Amino acid sequence: MLRNLQLAALALAVLFATPGMAQHDHRSSVPNGCQPLGTHKVGDIGCYIVAQESMVNPPGGPLYWHLDTFADVKAARVARSTNGSVIEAYGQVWLLTVAEENWNPEGGRHVATIGPFTPLTKGMQTATYMVATTDANMDSPPHTHAGPEVFYVIDGEQCLETPDGMQSLKAGEGRAVAGGVPMKLYGAGSVTRRALVLVLHDAAQPVVIRRPAWQPKDLCLAGTDEHMPAGAFVPSSPEYRSAR
Repeated sequence: MLRNLQLAALALAVLFATPGMAQHDHRSSVPNGCQPLGTHKVGDIGCYIVAQESMVNPPGGPLYWHLDTFADVKAARVARSTNGSVIEAYGQVWLLTVAEENWNPEGGRHVATIGPFTPLTKGMQTATYMVATTDANMDSPPHTHAGPEVFYVIDGEQCLETPDGMQSLKAGEGRAVAGGVPMKLYGAGSVTRRALVLVLHDAAQPVVIRRPAWQPKDLCLAGTDEHMPAGAFVPSSPEYRSAR
């Protein structure tokens, strides 16, 4: 009996002496691995593809992701132009468009413009749009993309680690990360994260490339100040404009 108590005391001492270990133990992986929505619905826990658009001739020069909301699907489709997709997500009708910086739709409410970013390869590209709903204790496996990935966080927080460091985003913030960069995404904060995600990738490649030759350091979990240098993430300050 005494020996059992001693072992229990030792286990508790180790637990409280290594808070980082305790913090990591309760984390889980994001389910479903960014698969088509299928029988799931927006808001289910996981990462789901909700739209894909082929871009035969992407605009030249730096590109931007424009996010606008509309009163209904019909109005959004009327405003839709080349390289735009209309989705319904998180209680809103969204018009999501890849275009030059100064592009604007007719009507709607502008939410954000995020960029600049450029395709990783020349030729046909696929714009894959995803919804991501994850708990604060969920992480993605290490992965990369054959083109830039762009995030817009609607609710909650996220932290992304790459070989250059880490970058955190909160609700109302967006960022683009260059194609081909290995990464791991971590849930952060205390509430469910809801985000819209764009991957503009080579049409001949899958949207997600798994098991890159890189291992994360779990910087997002360690509370380190090893943030990415200015050039690691494509700088972006989401623009908020009044309804037009």
